[in-house]
Amino acid sequence: MKKLFIILGVILFASSGSAQIIIYDATETENDFTLSANYSYSDPSSYGLSAEFGRTNFWFFNQYISTMVNISITDMKYNNNEVKVKGNGYLFEIGNRFYRNRGRKSGVYLQWLLGYSSTNFDKNTSLGYFEGNYSYWSVINHDIGYKIRLGDHFSLDPSVGYNWKWEVRGKGDVDNIYVDNFVFRCGAKLSYNF
Repeated sequence: MKKLFIILGVILFASSGSAQIIIYDATETENDFTLSANYSYSDPSSYGLSAEFGRTNFWFFNQYISTMVNISITDMKYNNNEVKVKGNGYLFEIGNRFYRNRGRKSGVYLQWLLGYSSTNFDKNTSLGYFEGNYSYWSVINHDIGYKIRLGDHFSLDPSVGYNWKWEVRGKGDVDNIYVDNFVFRCGAKLSYNF
């Protein structure tokens, strides 16, 4: 009896998944490349350009999956309880985005990114010259967002998420003790779809 329920469950699951593969709006998958100006408020904050491209199917579901590449400039405030300094650097991220709606490149999505960031500090302070570097790798870097289509080519893309930073040992006057390695973030993208 138990085997019968398992077999029926597998058949229902497979048939419902294969039936849904056919049902999607093909007009929204014609634009396969999106270029965005982005801003993300976090530690460090970043602003730059994003590219989203590609369309693939996930397993036997017709899930829209795209590849994301973000290249950004970072802005970070460092405070070690004696001195407050601001540094600038860069952020590079690559990853995937899964849209909830089948066959559509809009609506609710989940994304995860692999990233590397490096921020340099080079400032004169009241306690003397402050120089150093803070950098990290990020493997656990997830967001949830909603892509809103504004006509045929434009879209607005707000998101929230978190980032667990695997810190590289600080250089110079930078000590990683004074920097959080788990941070939340929120951001937005203004996009043009080609």
